[in-house]
Amino acid sequence: MFEQLGAFDPAAPPGVSRTEMGSLNGIQQNRTISERLTFWGANLLVMPIIAMIYAQVVAEGLRLLMPVFQLRLYKLPFPGAGLARDYDGFDRLDLAILMSLLLFVVVTWLWIRIFSELQGFGRVYQRRKESPVVFGLLSFVAFIIVAGDAMIFYVGISTQSASGWTETPGYVAPAATLIYSCGLAMLGWWHSDYKHSDIM
Repeated sequence: MFEQLGAFDPAAPPGVSRTEMGSLNGIQQNRTISERLTFWGANLLVMPIIAMIYAQVVAEGLRLLMPVFQLRLYKLPFPGAGLARDYDGFDRLDLAILMSLLLFVVVTWLWIRIFSELQGFGRVYQRRKESPVVFGLLSFVAFIIVAGDAMIFYVGISTQSASGWTETPGYVAPAATLIYSCGLAMLGWWHSDYKHSDIM
């Protein structure tokens, strides 16, 4: 009977998230070394590949939508920036590459936060009734960033498809954009699940 009682989760008081409740009850378990090595090893393998694709396609979309991002990094008004022109590859870097990598970090973090909120580990979604204006504003900003990122990717992939030697079907760009957005969402869920799945 006592074993069955221990199988039930303790009810969290109003206003206390599952993360806070888990910390209070001391039920958060540490990851094993094998789990940590697997997680970070997979990140070291997957993240650079995604970042390179992101930098190639999204940067192209940024260059087309906002020509200011075509500015080369060695032309920036910073001391020593001109030295980058003397190194192979660095002379081709522009603001679009830098901005695309920054956008990749922001959108990935945003998906992690969205799934954390939906799983009950955040305060924004739990307090939506107490602060509806704040919740609505944050939701709107998150939607704009995610939708804007998808639009930039669509422009970039459409341009690169049109500039190829062979004719690309019209459904390729929308399908690639959908797969891209879903892939980033799954990446965010994976990190969120790794962070919170050890809280029973």
